[in-house]
Amino acid sequence: MLSLALLVSVVLFSSCTVFKPAMPVESYKSIPRKPQTSIINLYADLEISQLEARINGQLDSVLYQDTSFVDDNGGHLKFKAWKDGDVKLNIEQNELSWELPLRVSIHKGVKLFGYNLPMVDSWEYAGQIKLRYKTKITINRDWSIKTITKSNGYVWTKKPVVKIGGIDFPITLIANLFLPSNLESFAQQIDELIAKGFDYRGVAEEVWRKMFDPFKIPGNYNAWLSVTPYSVSLVPIEGSAGHIRLGAAITSDVECLLDNVPPSGKVTALPNIQSLKLPSDTFKINLLTDIPYTTINRMITEEMGDSTFVFGTRRIKFETFRVYGTNDRMAVETTVSGSIRGTLYLTGIPYFNPEDTTLRIKDLKFDIKTRNLMMRSAKWLFSGKIERKIARSVVIPFKSNISETEKQLSHFFNHYTLGYGFELNGKLARLSVSELYLSPESVKANVVFSGNLSLGLVGLLPQAVPK
Repeated sequence: MLSLALLVSVVLFSSCTVFKPAMPVESYKSIPRKPQTSIINLYADLEISQLEARINGQLDSVLYQDTSFVDDNGGHLKFKAWKDGDVKLNIEQNELSWELPLRVSIHKGVKLFGYNLPMVDSWEYAGQIKLRYKTKITINRDWSIKTITKSNGYVWTKKPVVKIGGIDFPITLIANLFLPSNLESFAQQIDELIAKGFDYRGVAEEVWRKMFDPFKIPGNYNAWLSVTPYSVSLVPIEGSAGHIRLGAAITSDVECLLDNVPPSGKVTALPNIQSLKLPSDTFKINLLTDIPYTTINRMITEEMGDSTFVFGTRRIKFETFRVYGTNDRMAVETTVSGSIRGTLYLTGIPYFNPEDTTLRIKDLKFDIKTRNLMMRSAKWLFSGKIERKIARSVVIPFKSNISETEKQLSHFFNHYTLGYGFELNGKLARLSVSELYLSPESVKANVVFSGNLSLGLVGLLPQAVPK
């Protein structure tokens, strides 16, 4: 009886081939990951009425005063001008038109044949006038605002006259001779007012610094947006229909990180402006997401574990699975029992399927060392049935990570207020995977969301701070 049992054991053992091939070397390529570059459109849409209010609030009531008869090339005139109502503005392209209402007082030193008239040192006249100017606005490469203001004429709304002996003395003629010499002074004051009143570089520096701070994307998902800006290109100023529009395009890397609070980036100095004729909306968010090998092992085992394949009189049962990286390929290690027992190794190329946002594997084949053993004792495994079955089982969804992130980003980009009058607006259009690679712990995918994004100033630029 004992001899019969021993004989059966020997037969069974001899019919069951034991496989112990050398495993493919576990190795990982060092891949320097460079996110795809994005363009963030930065714009300011300012209402002329807001600018008017700022200017009218800053202009002093007395705009000009000449207190001497002897400093106007012998004209013997004193001149004083007060603001007489609100400044009116209009803009077309990059040229700002001004209308400045003034109340003026003119003193004329009176002399006849070189002598003052009896009992009269001077005559005083009052009138009202509207001065008109045109200002061309440019922003220099160093972010300073440059304006060139020129006179565009004037019109008297109340002409200054004086009656002498029942006759109206046309002092307007004298005033018209006097005004041109002072219009340039008014223009200079306007340019100085704009230069002092609007700190465009200060606003740009504030926005530039803020961009290096990670943004927590609202929602339950722990997602953060990290921006690394590099350069700024400026769209020429333009205006129409009561609005001034300033635009810039910021070249940057934008990444979305999950379950990891990114450190603030090292703030670089605000770069000089580059020229840009037309803004671009080539915006991309680089989402680095991954699937741990432990998750892949569990999912393949749930799908394939305890599966039995029949090849005529032979059977093979798959028990456990483990995946890892061997350079740019994925190795699948599986333990089997049945007609053969031991360990088998297969390798294939991991790839991302955008249609269902899953990780899959293609060209899955038995590793060369496993194949050499099979050639000697298990050629019946060469049908390709096992490779196809395992390849079909490697369907690992990235969707939960990506869908939730996409949802939160879409909400985040919908008029998200950043403070200082700025708001973030954008729309995600599509996603793709720029690269997929294997790390020692997981399969990593660089998912790229494409769309458009702008950072807009919806209020008036802050005033310059006196130094």
